[in-house]
Amino acid sequence: MKNRKLVSTILVISVLSLSLILQGCADKINMRNTLDKKATLQVNAHWDPIADSSLDLPNHSPKHAALLNDLSPAHPSQAYKADAFTVFFPNRSVSVGDLWELDAKEIIPFLRQFHPGATAEIRSNPGSKFFVPLFNFTLTFSKVGLESEGAYACLRALSSSYAEIVFRIHADFLLNKDAGAYFTPAQFTGRLILNRSNGAIREFWLYLPPRNSNVDFFAFGGADMLFVPRMELIGRHTDDKNEIVWETTITEAAAKTALKQAFYKSAQIETFPIEEIVAEAQAKNRPIHLLLTWGVFDDESC
Repeated sequence: MKNRKLVSTILVISVLSLSLILQGCADKINMRNTLDKKATLQVNAHWDPIADSSLDLPNHSPKHAALLNDLSPAHPSQAYKADAFTVFFPNRSVSVGDLWELDAKEIIPFLRQFHPGATAEIRSNPGSKFFVPLFNFTLTFSKVGLESEGAYACLRALSSSYAEIVFRIHADFLLNKDAGAYFTPAQFTGRLILNRSNGAIREFWLYLPPRNSNVDFFAFGGADMLFVPRMELIGRHTDDKNEIVWETTITEAAAKTALKQAFYKSAQIETFPIEEIVAEAQAKNRPIHLLLTWGVFDDESC
């Protein structure tokens, strides 16, 4: 009788353990095992002309203008085998909210749809000095920017039929070696939606966030900051029109914050509105130590 009770107890414990294991597996996904590597996706490229510049360097001389006036996608439309998108997948099972590092060099073939000079090495951040001829002064770029090299991704959302990855990539474009001309987007961000049911890529979108200014430009010893309204790669599986109902998600804002923190340790510092800081300093009769990294600050209360 005692043996039967012991066997029953062990069986119950085993079933509970198996249930917990299966539950843990259900919360994770290995996307590499899901992908249909024989499928293809047509990706279109868009690259708008420069809409603005901080120092007007593109118009400083005909040779400057020649580097930028005719920028357009090297391949306006290109078909990719689904296997090419495995560069965005982790090499392990992951849960929603997990981050992983990408091999930026393996993503460069996508960026060369824009320009053959795409590179994962941010060569415009060497801690060098650049002369701005229009205004007769020198800008110094510190080596701090080197930490921005690379690429990261995050599993943002998951359902029984779909998975969404969001990513952030930093890359450079060598426009002309002799001119020392580099076109350096602030970042590329985007998302990839995988159809888990058939292994196809439902959507791929890689783009330069359209904020002013969003590109650094270096040429002939000069430097400037540019605004490009649209620079993106986008592909959609037109046959997949199913409505997606996500079962597990984190917000887009949370995913973007996590990706930013993966690049910059300074982004991990907790921040507060300046009004709260001033109020607390006044209440405790303590000074505020202010470090201004860019722009102008004018507040008499500090």
